[in-house]
Amino acid sequence: MANHISVRKSSGETQEFSEEKLWQSLLNSGASEDIIRSILPEIRKSLYEGIPTKTIYRKAFAMLRRRMNALAARYSLKNAIMELGPTGYPFEKFIGELMKRMGYEVMTGQILPGKCVSHEVDVVAWNGKSKNMIECKFHNTAGKVCSVQVPLYIQSRFLDIKAVWESQPENNSRSFQGWVVTNTRFSDDAADFGKCAGLHLVGWDYPRRGSLKELIQQNGLYPVTAITGLNKKQKQLLIENGTVLCADLCKKPGLLDMLPLSQNSKKKILSEVRTLCSLAATTVIPD
Repeated sequence: MANHISVRKSSGETQEFSEEKLWQSLLNSGASEDIIRSILPEIRKSLYEGIPTKTIYRKAFAMLRRRMNALAARYSLKNAIMELGPTGYPFEKFIGELMKRMGYEVMTGQILPGKCVSHEVDVVAWNGKSKNMIECKFHNTAGKVCSVQVPLYIQSRFLDIKAVWESQPENNSRSFQGWVVTNTRFSDDAADFGKCAGLHLVGWDYPRRGSLKELIQQNGLYPVTAITGLNKKQKQLLIENGTVLCADLCKKPGLLDMLPLSQNSKKKILSEVRTLCSLAATTVIPD
């Protein structure tokens, strides 16, 4: 056991290394106990005082990747979301697809009239009971925080749009809510304001129930950046051509033809993609 080793989180905070937490994260990703037992001794040897958690994660990911690519892809999901950049558009599309999986009708990249001015909105999601204005705040580096200025600004825009929605007869039976969704986290002030104002905030691990991590887990939605068999350039080419989800490749395997891959490589990648598409949402995605 590696006792009393301090690790540094991406936020700069330090905490004591927990082998139990690493074990649970690997177990939650779907790794068998035999695989975990083969990984932990290698991790123990590599520990040193102040080691960044991302370094531990990278080592665990590399070891897990050697054992099973699809499990490694699920374990690396948080990084895969960050790789959707550099622009926020793929993340907006991803969130739109996530809302569809949750039973909403969705439009992305809309210009909506407000009582005072018009607003460009990332995602509009509605069903028979509710209508939601969703703003997506994407970060491609760890440790970034959405400050209170973000929900303050979004709430004012939402209230302007809400005034128009309330005047439309087709919305008589609906409730309205503004959302802010980020792939990182919110400051304490931002979270407090969201609660007070009735603005729905969704971060990677916020709120405790209904976080982005949990919603992805429940709906089994994976971006193409989670595919371990593709390099960064190949993933970006897929995204630039509108293919953001592994589900897109499951439905249309021919989309891989845009990449300079051998038939054998395509076969391996499609095998990994189909495994990801079929993964049951029965485990918790690690932080």
